[in-house]
Amino acid sequence: MRNPYYRAFSSYLRERFGEKVYRISLDAGFTCPNRDGTLGQNGCAYCSPTGSWNKTEETQTLIDQVRRGKEIVRRRYKAHKFIAYFQAYTNTYSSAGNLKKIYDSVVLGDSDFVGLAIGTRPDCIDKDKLELISSYREKGLEVWIEYGLQSANNSTLALINRGHCAEDFSKAVYKTKKYNILIGAHVILGLPCEKRNDMIRTAQFLAGLPVDGVKIHNLNIVKNTKVADMYYKGEIKPLSLQEFAQLAVDFLEYTNTDVIIERIVAESNPLSLIEPKWSLNKQAAISEVIEEFKRRNSYQGKLYL
Repeated sequence: MRNPYYRAFSSYLRERFGEKVYRISLDAGFTCPNRDGTLGQNGCAYCSPTGSWNKTEETQTLIDQVRRGKEIVRRRYKAHKFIAYFQAYTNTYSSAGNLKKIYDSVVLGDSDFVGLAIGTRPDCIDKDKLELISSYREKGLEVWIEYGLQSANNSTLALINRGHCAEDFSKAVYKTKKYNILIGAHVILGLPCEKRNDMIRTAQFLAGLPVDGVKIHNLNIVKNTKVADMYYKGEIKPLSLQEFAQLAVDFLEYTNTDVIIERIVAESNPLSLIEPKWSLNKQAAISEVIEEFKRRNSYQGKLYL
């Protein structure tokens, strides 16, 4: 049954494909311009040395990652259709020719895959890459590009060392939309120095753009990051679960009802997570967000204009 409070990704996938579909997260060995010296060397302030990746063992080959990912999902969720999600680091940070070899090696010839999702930065896309990624639609796959925005406030983006501005994000969105590729946006609630109005401004910024999905994350403070240093110095305080639920509902009230909510709480490796510990219980966090909707008698898009 469809969630009455927000448009959940799981419900969308079941409606779209008629059955359960799960993502398999992949590490294709990319790096990031914010780490290799092009823009910087230390990455974003919240980003762990392994990027947006929760691996707990040595990196496997892509083929091994696919095989193991399928086994886990089939056993845990009884799903048989998958989306290949290139997640770790910046997954368009190479030539179009090399990207084709990598994407092809996973999704071509494997009928279990019904989709391809690519996580990247808004400043790491161009015409050749968009043409390549769009070509997988012609092969029958649902295709997503997920751009990290995190905040629409340029002062925040500078503080967390993103290396791009909000305008770079909007340009990438409009450029991508010309190729009929589905677009996801990643945002973080609870970033250093941001107040409620700053986070609502990010929601309103996205509401004015043709994005198809949003991933909402709370700020997870993980080891070996700048935000961890800020936390130990007392410069930032992690959101409580109640505070996060209130902010998430604030955000979603300004979000178009057509937008798919791909994620509603961040996940991190328990061995590297410092705070907040409540984010380790994803279902409890989602339940708290739903309870906040109920308390307000609210829903996604209630304040969308």
